Amino acid sequence: MNREEALRRIGKLKNEIWKFNRAYFIENKTLVSEDVRDALKQELIALEKEHPDLITPDSPTQRVGAPLDGRLPKIIHMTPKESLTDIFSEAELKDWEDQMHRALGEGKRKFAFRCELKIDGLNISLIYQYGKDGQYTYVRAVTRGNGIEGEDVTHTVRTIESLPLAFTLPEHSSAHPPKFMEISGEVFMMKAALKKLNAKLEESEKFANPRNAAAGSVRQLDPSVAALRDLRMFCYALDTKTADAMGIKTQQELMEFLDAIGIPTNHESKLVSSIEEIQRYFEHVRQMRERLPFDIDGIVAKVNDRKMQRDLGSTAKAPRWARAYKFPAEQKTSIVKDIVLQVGRTGAVTPVAHLTPVLLAGTTVTRATLHNEDEIQRLDVRVGDTVIVQKAGDVIPEVLQVLPDLRPRGSKPFHFPLHCPSCSTKLVREEGEVVRRCPNPKCAAARQERIEHFVSRYAFNIEGLGKETVEELINEEIVVDPSDIFTLTYEDLITLPLFKEKKTEKILLAVERARRVPLDRFLFALGIRHVGRETADLLARRIEWPTHALTISEKKAVKSQQSLFGGEEEKLEIRAVKIEEICKLVSKISPEDLGNIQGIGSISATSFHEWFSDEDNLEILGKLSRAGVVCLQPEGGSLPQIFAGKTFVVSGSLPTLSREEARQMIKDRGGNVSGSVSKKTDYLLLGENPGSKLDDANKLGTKTLDEAAFLKLSKG
Repeated sequence: MNREEALRRIGKLKNEIWKFNRAYFIENKTLVSEDVRDALKQELIALEKEHPDLITPDSPTQRVGAPLDGRLPKIIHMTPKESLTDIFSEAELKDWEDQMHRALGEGKRKFAFRCELKIDGLNISLIYQYGKDGQYTYVRAVTRGNGIEGEDVTHTVRTIESLPLAFTLPEHSSAHPPKFMEISGEVFMMKAALKKLNAKLEESEKFANPRNAAAGSVRQLDPSVAALRDLRMFCYALDTKTADAMGIKTQQELMEFLDAIGIPTNHESKLVSSIEEIQRYFEHVRQMRERLPFDIDGIVAKVNDRKMQRDLGSTAKAPRWARAYKFPAEQKTSIVKDIVLQVGRTGAVTPVAHLTPVLLAGTTVTRATLHNEDEIQRLDVRVGDTVIVQKAGDVIPEVLQVLPDLRPRGSKPFHFPLHCPSCSTKLVREEGEVVRRCPNPKCAAARQERIEHFVSRYAFNIEGLGKETVEELINEEIVVDPSDIFTLTYEDLITLPLFKEKKTEKILLAVERARRVPLDRFLFALGIRHVGRETADLLARRIEWPTHALTISEKKAVKSQQSLFGGEEEKLEIRAVKIEEICKLVSKISPEDLGNIQGIGSISATSFHEWFSDEDNLEILGKLSRAGVVCLQPEGGSLPQIFAGKTFVVSGSLPTLSREEARQMIKDRGGNVSGSVSKKTDYLLLGENPGSKLDDANKLGTKTLDEAAFLKLSKG
């Protein structure tokens, strides 16, 4: 980006950031998430670092907080307010430590840190005045504002019941206490209090999150309104003059002093002596985040020693001795480099945005789905647009919103093509559907997707057959349909460019092991439209399939340069369902009977039945049967069916269980697992970063469980 382009981009970013900041901090509206505001600010910081001559005093990077709105009186702060520098990784933690060593210029000094929760609230400074009676009395509360002056909110903060309106100093305190004491912290609202408040408000008046509700309550002109909203406050800072007068030498002692005078503090904190310990504490807090009764967005790590804090000093607006270590963002901004159409296994054509790389929820994202033609038109997303990208829980990254004020000049609307990008067949859009499909059963792109799906993790799970390998096998016409996977020979593979002896043997052994596959994964692998993993599992468990005791041979080695396996093998006794008997049974069951199975529905039932009525599909199934593929009886039938009739949704990362293990435990006990929260959901099993599913559960009153509660429930 040249200087002229950077100048235009910086101007647009500054306008956009201030627009969002004003809405968030002053109007108590959430136009975009804090993650998005952070992402835009980080982009602005990077551009200003590259072009320092373009930095202006009005840049959001040169101020703390937000502009004032003129309704409340302005008060000059006793001491200027600083803003913490945000970091998002352990590598940035280590960079911070290196920066402090360089700043002190005394070699590798040992640091001790105090780690505290980063409360997602409204920063407030409290002023207490010393009187002749030996007491400090509450006289004022001021918002952070622009760091130099803030709004006078004395009348509303006074209503916070946990704040003392007067206190005396502990014994052995300074004989000459300062006339004024300034204490800083965060005013916040408990999650339960927000739920109670929103229940009384009209839909258009509801607050999006506890932080907005707290900010709106503090800025009320009528303190009686704030008094009814159960505001809370945690404090963590004290003005330098008072701290020195009281002989406070560390952050730990500062917090103990606040406790001693009755100021509310959060006791979830830890003293640590290394960056590695900060990281461990951060991970601990991530695990407990959802169980907290209030919102946090990370932790704050502070050098514990106050003398060392003074030695390190501050930049123009941030202390060098502290960092806000924030949780991975679930929303970020990125720029659309291209919009590419992908053909899926059912012929569905999906538009995908190719993006500038962005770290989102702990992973680097370069692509995001745009879902369908209607969604592109609704968003009016174009190549070159700055977009908000979202990833919640296990959801595929998606483009959530376009920021049109950052759109480059000359951008053009995206027009969805009428023909398949792979085979040029005219696309069709069935009545009532939002997806355009390629109807050509021999479309190369759809065929490749079907085969990739067939060998994927939750289907036959054949390791080594990735996208490039499958593409090569198709191009060489070695594999035409999924059943050809089970007729591969050593000679088929060893001569291909991507294959060497070790890879060839590895794939052939993986194919051999895949000849026995759990019935639910077999049904899912077929790629039947409207039959996903959960539906396939229900069909496998709820239909009485005929099973047989079979003796099979498991091959253990491959003879190099031969198509035959070696002599080493093992005899296994299994209970399995034969493919030909699956076909016979499905032909006898009507779509209506299938649809009556709880959780299936008429659409999935009809699609399943039609697939097994197609002659081409039956031919593929016959080839699989002749290749020795058998389906294992579903496990878990012997366990008590304590979840029978119950529907679960699993969201976020669990402490010890993988989501797949949790789903399997639910199914083994007779329960259903859904991908989204609805009125039919009985439980939401919550891990870390559950995203919008938790919001949906709260709206519907769905019961939530953490892993410990779920494990207890699963034992009956």
